Amino acid sequence: MSFVSLFPKGEALQKTESSWTPFDKQGSVLVAPLLVELGVRHGFSTRVGGVSTGRFSSLNLGRNWGDNTEYVKQNLERVAHLGGFSANLLSQVRQVHGTDIVQIETPESFAREADGLVTQKSLPLGVLSADCVPLLLSDGQGRVAAVHAGWRGSVAGIAKGAVSELTNLGADVRNIRAVLGPSIGPCCFQVQQDVASLFASQNPRVVLSRNGHTYVDLWKFNQELLLEAGLSVQHVAAKPLCTCCESELLYSFRRDGTGIGQHLAFIVGGDT
Repeated sequence: MSFVSLFPKGEALQKTESSWTPFDKQGSVLVAPLLVELGVRHGFSTRVGGVSTGRFSSLNLGRNWGDNTEYVKQNLERVAHLGGFSANLLSQVRQVHGTDIVQIETPESFAREADGLVTQKSLPLGVLSADCVPLLLSDGQGRVAAVHAGWRGSVAGIAKGAVSELTNLGADVRNIRAVLGPSIGPCCFQVQQDVASLFASQNPRVVLSRNGHTYVDLWKFNQELLLEAGLSVQHVAAKPLCTCCESELLYSFRRDGTGIGQHLAFIVGGDT
């Protein structure tokens, strides 16, 4: 069963507290009702249902933290099959925790350093994460973006940059929808004062004090950046799962350290 046949344009999903819901019975891929309603092929891979072992168990999509590359390839094929795209067409960048966003015209695999991709071609885009905030955006008319927003990229405004890049392609900001993927939540993103002050200088509401510790709400921060960029509140889904809390379902760098798996957030442009 394909993504498009299972979720035709305009079909509603059962609403949950999270912005995401399982796509398949095993829970290997999550989808966002806000984008499903547009008929946009997209998803977020979990750690469930792959072939990787040990600390990478089991659906690891990251190639740079020590996993067997053949296992990663097989995992990607599984996610691509569920997502309805060809794995060899997936475009990705070498993520550097910055704000550069590149326009994709033809498939490319880690050819450039950046933290976001946009296209209006019939191509899949993807970003990797294991706590950082992945953003998926679409105008419902074939223009899409996939963005990796770490805390550095978040505070530097990469969310606004993604909206700008889509409007440069001709998107009407009134039509753009954005979904924050599973990432570390305000419950777990504890920071030191130097990081907290960077966020507080822009939006003090996202800096929280609890039991003598300081936390930052990356979800609220990015949500409000998207609203400032012109998106309507109904077009921003900012209640993802917390990667650090969901140990059975999701990888977390903050919880487990290096040498673990990564998730893929993907979205397909063009005629979906």
